[in-house]
Amino acid sequence: MRKQTFEGIRVVIVDDGSTDGTSDMIRKEYPEVTLLTGDGSLWWSGGTNLGLNHLLTEAEDDDYVLIINDDLEIEPSYVQRLTDFARRHPDALIGSVVVDIEKPDTVWDGGRLTNWITAKHRVMNQGRSLSSFPDSAYFEVSQLTGRGTLIPVSVFRKVGLYDDVHFRHRGDTEFPVRASRQGYRLLVYYGARVMSHVNLTHGSEQEAHYRLRDFRHYFFDFRSSGWIKFRFYFALKTAISPLQFVSFFVCDLLRVSVHFLRRCHVRGT
Repeated sequence: MRKQTFEGIRVVIVDDGSTDGTSDMIRKEYPEVTLLTGDGSLWWSGGTNLGLNHLLTEAEDDDYVLIINDDLEIEPSYVQRLTDFARRHPDALIGSVVVDIEKPDTVWDGGRLTNWITAKHRVMNQGRSLSSFPDSAYFEVSQLTGRGTLIPVSVFRKVGLYDDVHFRHRGDTEFPVRASRQGYRLLVYYGARVMSHVNLTHGSEQEAHYRLRDFRHYFFDFRSSGWIKFRFYFALKTAISPLQFVSFFVCDLLRVSVHFLRRCHVRGT
């Protein structure tokens, strides 16, 4: 963030109980950063809300909040590009195109489209060359994440904060949908990319294999992507009708169950 060409950035970091000296390092090497600490119980949504509650007391309605995870790398013009684009689309939440840091011109996540009846997700333009798109390219999507999303302060004041009760880990997926239900557009801008360490961050989950004894962890541990409670409340909170809720939840539960069974090894190590 120190290298960004955009002026007027304030950085808020939430250190939720780390024990590796992170907070001491930040205080010593980055004195301009606002450092907030937790006791290890906040997780993603609670930690982000702690930062939001702090900055919303000082921010103006025409300010923006950039939600960005700490496992990403960005270019010096990144924030300037996002904010310039956001000013041209004032009633929108703006996501970033994600590339693998090992393949910086290849789209890894170009935005996600969701069928709210069948719970099927489609990643847009995955594997395509980013340079094949014009710098002005953007796409309207169904969901956004914490991998570089610019949100007007006014959205939080209208919609509320992240739901840290039902989505301790994945509030970044529910909040944008909630905002879209209140009239905001969800856009992914291809002129602003974030570079993800895909193999380190997502590789283990993509290549995961399970045994039957992993059943309880996979479906009932809140840190698991298959956590039933998350699946239930995501379907409930994003539904616009009881029928959509039932259909989405049942289809989504079937999808994660099939994923588990396909990667489940009953015998051997």
